[in-house]
Amino acid sequence: MHFDWETFTYDSEWLREAVRIEDEADCDISAGFDWGANLGAVMAHPERYSQLARLRSIVIREFKELLVDWNLGVGAEAALICGRGLLMERLLHPTPEVQERLLAVLEKDLASPEGDSSSKPLRAGLQELLQGILTPEDWELIAVTAGNSVREQVIERVQTAKTA
Repeated sequence: MHFDWETFTYDSEWLREAVRIEDEADCDISAGFDWGANLGAVMAHPERYSQLARLRSIVIREFKELLVDWNLGVGAEAALICGRGLLMERLLHPTPEVQERLLAVLEKDLASPEGDSSSKPLRAGLQELLQGILTPEDWELIAVTAGNSVREQVIERVQTAKTA
């Protein structure tokens, strides 16, 4: 499944495949959040869900800015996709300290006049937190993914030049 957290949209091919599978099974197949008994709480406090979505947006934006600052060139998009997935995986069960720091970021964002979480100290602290959330192995995978993207670009350019 591909879900774009920045635009909150599903990949259309994935969605078609999911519908096909449900049709074959003749039932709904659930994946992702298991609201179950918690659905009532979500419906009673929809602002909490929107705040969670806002926090995810802030986290992904700051991760993207971190990569931009590192000037990864053609490898940046691959690094972003890989890192975004790893971040979301790590944030499924954050430590109490990480939860506390992320909630502080959200509170500052919500308290600012237009939901502006772009102050330099806040951004620097969040980027530092994000660097710590990902493990050394995660960073290695992000680096390898970005490097492979650069390698593929170089090979593609060389092959294109040879055939021209």
